[in-house]
Amino acid sequence: MKRATVQITAPTAAAKPAADLAALPVSALLQEIYDRYENHLEGKLADYIPELAKVDRKKFGISIVTADGFVYGVGDSEFEFSVQSISKPIVYGLALADRGRERVLRKIGVEPSGDPFNSITFDEKNNRPFNPMVNAGAIVSTSLVKGVSAADRFQRILNTFERFVGRKLSVDENIHKSESATGHRNRAIAYLELNSGMIEGNVEEHLDLYFRQCAILVTARDLAVMAATLANGGINTVTGERALPAEHVRDVLSVMNTCGMYDYAGGWQFSIGLPAKSGVGGGIMAVLPGRLGIGVFSPLLDTVGNSERGVRVCEDISRYCRVHLLDYRAGNQTAIRRSYRGNEVRSKRIRRDSDSRALDEIGGQIVVYELQGDLAFPEAEAVTRRVMQDAESGNFFVLDFERLFRVDSVALKLIRDLGGLLKARGKELVIAGYKFGLSPGVDVSLPVELNADGVLERLEDIVLSRAGHSIGEEVEPIDIPDLDIVSVLSKEQIAKLSKLLPPRQFKKGERIIRQGDPADSLFFITRGRVDVRVPIKGRAESHRVSTIEAGKAFGELALFEGGPRTADVFAASDVEVLVLDKIEFVSFGKNEPEIYRALMIAVGKSLADRLRRANQEIRVLAQ
Repeated sequence: MKRATVQITAPTAAAKPAADLAALPVSALLQEIYDRYENHLEGKLADYIPELAKVDRKKFGISIVTADGFVYGVGDSEFEFSVQSISKPIVYGLALADRGRERVLRKIGVEPSGDPFNSITFDEKNNRPFNPMVNAGAIVSTSLVKGVSAADRFQRILNTFERFVGRKLSVDENIHKSESATGHRNRAIAYLELNSGMIEGNVEEHLDLYFRQCAILVTARDLAVMAATLANGGINTVTGERALPAEHVRDVLSVMNTCGMYDYAGGWQFSIGLPAKSGVGGGIMAVLPGRLGIGVFSPLLDTVGNSERGVRVCEDISRYCRVHLLDYRAGNQTAIRRSYRGNEVRSKRIRRDSDSRALDEIGGQIVVYELQGDLAFPEAEAVTRRVMQDAESGNFFVLDFERLFRVDSVALKLIRDLGGLLKARGKELVIAGYKFGLSPGVDVSLPVELNADGVLERLEDIVLSRAGHSIGEEVEPIDIPDLDIVSVLSKEQIAKLSKLLPPRQFKKGERIIRQGDPADSLFFITRGRVDVRVPIKGRAESHRVSTIEAGKAFGELALFEGGPRTADVFAASDVEVLVLDKIEFVSFGKNEPEIYRALMIAVGKSLADRLRRANQEIRVLAQ
């Protein structure tokens, strides 16, 4: 059994691929499909071209290439075979680029013929072949390719293919000779076209170019890159090189969509629903515009000349991944709106200075991804791959679903499988903000929490706890000298200040500060934690701005101005605080100016630190 292989070749893929990327959910999916049809040997070889009858009937490869140049492959995806009729849309695109849309339309129609691909029939009303995907139309496409000589013309065809696949290609001369020796029907078609004025010039030269283009050797991977290039508006997703002018891509995909699969074009659109082209060499390439390309190779053909296993593979991919054009409804924006790590953006929990500094060092283990739009197979594929790339340097991964409009079942399965892969490696994947129902039989099997901030706070606790820090209910009551702001004072100074700090207790849920009240006190938390909340007009529940834990202070602005409080503060647990009255502190400062000055500087530094962190988070979140 051949195992799936995965590689990144896109120049834009700056992240180093993880060693276990071959275990990605999409790789496992391709392996599953490959295993299902590996021993399916129905169909026959294209023996009417003698050289094609010599191909190993067991050869079988599948490849998918994404719009950002990521290549999946399984089986014989690197085995070379002759491109045959899959050359037709590529050469048609070159003809459009050489001669312009209007002239090509006068020479070649775009309607399905209803006849076999090698039929000697024409659109007699318009005196042209029915479309460029039948042999009659393909010969005219080849005749329209410009060049100063036959060799120059073929080199331009070959160069176009090489831009599409991103590598040097060659021609199988034995297949070329075999096709030329047996291509009597194509000669009949070409001479009828010459007689009717559909083509001009040296017919034998046009035919030889046509036979030679069909003998270009490609792989299933090449077909997937070609398809992804068309999906990407004519720019090769792996190399970044333009292969076809953007204005001609739509026309090429249109005729592939209606005429690309021989006599099965209608059934293909009904069942699979992707622009595609097959060849009697056993290849199929299919395009999901804007998203990905599919390449399949299996030389055994069905009764209409399509790869028997290739069609079945594409049916499974379309059905399972829901990429049928009339089923797939996601937009073209990337699914990951932005991502950040726990040392860049923190939860709303305001922690003690020691914990905060620790998160600066170790918080990068946490990675949060804000998702947006619709999550279908292509978006989920990109998300799973991104997370696995980040798994080398992270341990906790949060997918924030809050901004998603739709999530389909295959996307959920890929995410679930990703969670399983990470769990097996001692890592954790969490979904936040999930608000969608589950399809029958779909089990997310992952931790699902209300919002990303709550998840981030929990994961911060885990990271700190593993690093030996006491967190949450484990924190003992804080002595006055250990309060972050007060710790800048000497023992003697603290003893004097403590006389101004009467203790108070509040039960969980009790209001400590009311918005709009005079700002007349500073509070030091010695046990528990408080929530700072702001009422939202029209909503019963207020918005949590932050949670402040023991060791920190709140209400600092009371020392700088006498205005009203700007938020409510509630006890998030049973709380003990020390209260510093502003009037008493000002009076105290007249006799103890050093203490007053040191504490005011410490308060200002604390506020400045919060502002600095807020600015850093804004910069990260604005990217």
